Amino acid sequence: MQITSIFILIAVTFASSTLAQVPIPSRPDGWGVGGPADAHAVIEMFLDPLCPDCKATWSTILEVVQAYGTKIHFRIHTFPLPYHTNSFVVSQGVHVVANATTRNLDAIFQYVTQVFQYQQLWSNDATKSMTMTQVIDSLASFVDKIGIVTKDKFLAGIASDDLNEETRISWKYACSRGIVGTPTFLINGVATSADASWSLADWKSVIDPILSSNEEISSEVKTCPSGQVECTYAPHKTQCCLKGERCITNVGCRCFNLKNGNKCF
Repeated sequence: MQITSIFILIAVTFASSTLAQVPIPSRPDGWGVGGPADAHAVIEMFLDPLCPDCKATWSTILEVVQAYGTKIHFRIHTFPLPYHTNSFVVSQGVHVVANATTRNLDAIFQYVTQVFQYQQLWSNDATKSMTMTQVIDSLASFVDKIGIVTKDKFLAGIASDDLNEETRISWKYACSRGIVGTPTFLINGVATSADASWSLADWKSVIDPILSSNEEISSEVKTCPSGQVECTYAPHKTQCCLKGERCITNVGCRCFNLKNGNKCF
């Protein structure tokens, strides 16, 4: 009986954990610069502000952003790692700066850059004799000193339940994307092997072919075989629809004859 009860408890716990949903962010997660969010090349970086490997990649990432300008969209997401003791509060600092400056991207990226530069100040070893209140005060004083946000506003932001929840949602969002470590880079939604060893030339070797593919124009179908209908579903994009297929704008030929098991003929 006891064993049965244990199995039931495990089953219920597992069911509730698998059915739990990641909260939907009130806006798209992260902060992006460069071109529009639906640019042909979208690079996402999931970072921990106290991660040494993230710090090591950052200067090259800024080179990439500067080199491509509006040709790409570059977006950062916070993903604090549990073994960096102060990482969550420093990550919440990104959200605090974003909120206090009305999502001013210069301020957000300056905060990340400056924290990377001085991340040893909030490392495990540097703060092992400090309380969390002292760590937060140290971070707030730092942000005030470099002129991003006043100390009072920063402390108020750290104390905000809403911004704390927003930081948690960002972490859960990253988990839903399959992120398990930092830095992790996605290019057009696909994980890459990019790390601190990548130079600007390495990034260009991946990004340039993606951008050039956007300039290629698909050859237009000149004549469809007998019994097929020409479907120009987008500029310079044409298909030949089979019998029973319909021409759908921005999609192409599709069959919707469900009575025949979705078979067109």
